[in-house]
Amino acid sequence: MESILKWEEKVNELKKSDPEAYIILNRIYKYYSDQGAMIIPSTFQDKAYSYMGDKSLPREDAMEKIENQQILKISNKWTGEGAVFNSLRAQRPGVKVENRLNEIQKLIEDSKKHCDFCKPEIYTPEDLFGRVKGKHCITAANLAKYDAWSSLLIFKKHNPLDFNQDELSDYLDTAFNWFNQVYEYDQRYQFPFMIWNCLYKAGASQVHGHAQILMTKDFPYAKIGNLYSSAEKYRKSIGKDYFTDLYHLHHTLGLGQSHSDVNIILSLTPVKEKEILIISPDPPDKSHQAKEAVFKILRCYIEVLGVENFNLAVNCPQINIDDTYESSDFPYLIKIVDRGPLQSKTTDIGGMELYGSSVASNDPYHIMGSLKRCWEKF
Repeated sequence: MESILKWEEKVNELKKSDPEAYIILNRIYKYYSDQGAMIIPSTFQDKAYSYMGDKSLPREDAMEKIENQQILKISNKWTGEGAVFNSLRAQRPGVKVENRLNEIQKLIEDSKKHCDFCKPEIYTPEDLFGRVKGKHCITAANLAKYDAWSSLLIFKKHNPLDFNQDELSDYLDTAFNWFNQVYEYDQRYQFPFMIWNCLYKAGASQVHGHAQILMTKDFPYAKIGNLYSSAEKYRKSIGKDYFTDLYHLHHTLGLGQSHSDVNIILSLTPVKEKEILIISPDPPDKSHQAKEAVFKILRCYIEVLGVENFNLAVNCPQINIDDTYESSDFPYLIKIVDRGPLQSKTTDIGGMELYGSSVASNDPYHIMGSLKRCWEKF
């Protein structure tokens, strides 16, 4: 089975098979692979094996893997993003949760009893220009705003995990309709941003399906601005498009696939588990391929990989290009990341993620394998 932890083999293969991709790898990233070794005393071996042992292997081999853990660290020289991979961390106590489906369905059903979002026109405020209504969703002003223009996209369906292609497409169409209406109302606000925090572990305050839609002025939100600024520096320094090179490298490594003009990447520096990047030259409301990619990936994550809580972000270039922000050639970037099971006792974000580098337990090659197998299904 392919694995990110076979990194040195993959880099050596890349150097021979695609020298250009090897150059891009070393131009964008710095990395190292090593072993973290330990000695487990006999008094702790049974418990260590029960916590983290691979039960598909003979016990001796499983203990060998625990005592000699393969570690991979990758950092992006241009964006500052970085991740440390160790698949054994997924086995640590408090992380594994089983038989979750019934509890999730009960939570969703129980939350209907006093749900404001089930009657949004009665129990939510509206924007100064009114509400934008889609076929499957409606907008509302955010009672606790992130920014001057900060609203909600409230889905008609209460269950946030239950949506089809038409519904997902309508969510994106309605969000971009709202962006355009804000811009018409106040053209100082030129930077659109959409985030969908699905369920509590992803930061949602309500179970009912909803997303955040925002517009800001003068400059984009910090992480979006950093990403686009890094791409601009790359273009000026190297003379090539950052996102084209990024996709070329990931595709050559087996972590990228293309659908028409939309490129999909399993990130070498994920912010957290299963992070995927969709790169579209066109706004998602105008791109059938982008809508299809988002839908299929989410359905695969939910139905095949067991994802419940996730964040989805749509990063957009500036609406009205001027000399203050050179983003006319930048693509639309859609990011999706798993936030872990609702019943897990541990949080997925700790001091390491806040102040060090992200730590990833899921192998991106395993995620890509699942996506490829179920792409036609959805």
